[in-house]
Amino acid sequence: MKLFIAALVLISSVVASAETNKIVSIDAFDLSYTGGLLIKSDNAKKGTNRTATEFKFNLNYAQDLNNVDGLMIKGMAFFNREKSKWGTETLESNLGAALGLLYNLDHTDVKNSFFVAGLAGLEKSKMEGRGGSRKSGVNLFLITEAGKRWDLGRYSVVNISYAPTVSFEYTRYGGAIRKNYFTSGTELKFNFLKFDVLF
Repeated sequence: MKLFIAALVLISSVVASAETNKIVSIDAFDLSYTGGLLIKSDNAKKGTNRTATEFKFNLNYAQDLNNVDGLMIKGMAFFNREKSKWGTETLESNLGAALGLLYNLDHTDVKNSFFVAGLAGLEKSKMEGRGGSRKSGVNLFLITEAGKRWDLGRYSVVNISYAPTVSFEYTRYGGAIRKNYFTSGTELKFNFLKFDVLF
């Protein structure tokens, strides 16, 4: 299903315009960058059973900026929702989008190039739990990323590159989440299973 969604995005983009370089990233970190649904149930030996559902959809897309060699505009959109029940029920959902720039250090051979990226975005976050309390807020996040592509070959109208990255994300929480739970957070990701589809 995940590859089917990616294929639909690729086909529609190729039909729209075949004259510029475009990149869709398929990222295996948490299996979240093309989407997934998890339904889980654990039977307890004693006490309360545990159930969980998790849905993730996340897409990265980049396209050339006209007249600027190596520079691309990059966008990201995501919706992640995780609900679990084990004694108490908790729900966390995040809906967000980010926009930024991606620079390919070798614009003549993008499929083998080193690259860096920076994005800024907003997400609407909601947390429920502990006695039915509901907290929400709009969070600001900033992402920096660096990586290297290795060409794996051309398949039909697309080219696949292995593209591991290291990224750092800073989040400033807002609203009731900032007042009650967290003020800020950081994430450091070593993403060794990532592929870029170039067309």
